[in-house]
Amino acid sequence: MERYDPRKLPDMPEMMIAGPGELHDEDLDVLGHQVIAHYGDVWTQIHQDCVTALGGLLGAADPPYVMPGSGTLCLDAAVGNLFEAGQKVVVANTGFFGSRLMEVATAHRLEVVEFPVEAGAPIDARAIGEAAVGAAGVLTVHVETATGVRHPIEDIAEAVHEAGAVYVVDGIASVGGELCDVDAMGIDCVVTASQKGLDGPPGLGVLALGSGGRERVEARSRRPSSFYLDLKRWDWYRKEWGSWHPHPVTMPTNVMLAMYSSIRRICEAGIESWVGSRAALAERCRQGLIDLGFESVARPGYGANLVVAMWADEPLEILGHLLKNHSLMISGGLPPLQGKSIRVGLMGRTATDEMVDRVLTGVAEAIRD
Repeated sequence: MERYDPRKLPDMPEMMIAGPGELHDEDLDVLGHQVIAHYGDVWTQIHQDCVTALGGLLGAADPPYVMPGSGTLCLDAAVGNLFEAGQKVVVANTGFFGSRLMEVATAHRLEVVEFPVEAGAPIDARAIGEAAVGAAGVLTVHVETATGVRHPIEDIAEAVHEAGAVYVVDGIASVGGELCDVDAMGIDCVVTASQKGLDGPPGLGVLALGSGGRERVEARSRRPSSFYLDLKRWDWYRKEWGSWHPHPVTMPTNVMLAMYSSIRRICEAGIESWVGSRAALAERCRQGLIDLGFESVARPGYGANLVVAMWADEPLEILGHLLKNHSLMISGGLPPLQGKSIRVGLMGRTATDEMVDRVLTGVAEAIRD
């Protein structure tokens, strides 16, 4: 295996993969700032400002949690804090990441009821609401990264609440690129991460609670069996040490600064305008691929804004052609579409009309040659 000097990496292809995205230049500059302390007056103000901005972007009055790690870490925290061993949850199996939600719930010793969803189809809100009767909660993705489908989370939240359950949303591939208003949509908990729709570097998970989620955390019979992922411990540090060290672990300050820089850009544009521009770019990409003869995995009206998934007969040949001839990297399929699809990510610096046109040109060459 070839070894690489981290100070002198080879030229890398430009990324239009299904996450992470490339950083905008100004955020890259922030990431390269000298490390600052994760406590003290300057940091506590920066941390508070970032959390406040995230809460505004997510429509969450309860201040979100920002945790060093991945989105999956915060999924672990969500399941571990809102449910207790032995409780029944319904999980929508929408593809690779729907299946992962089932694995997370199983790891927490919950009784998992699978709700199968056809690849490309949206979750049927009425049907999953019926399945939730007698369950403690429902878990779904907002956007299934494997299929590029955006699921109707507001309708699902209403149906789940009518059944008397709480609703947890994996928004890792949606938040920042799709509208996700926690309080207005009635979502009890949403999880996301820094590296996709928030256009930041990998390394941070985000968890936001709605009123139902907060009630469930407070009503537990016992604290979660984890030091790191216990939200009440994070609450204690916010309250007792908030003036100088508002979290129980060392925060990767540069990663959070870069994410905050990106969030400020989104907030300055306005979330509805920002999401609208991503929606238009996704439609340009999706329609361009349809014009080349591809078929969208997502059914009409349910295509996501951050990842466009298309059925493809020879995905590896297309990926190889783009890498070799255009120095562009897109994604192949994940189960259940592995070897059957291509995916184009629309995140970060490369989420532009020009880059979409480059992808379309390269794909056209690949299927012609």
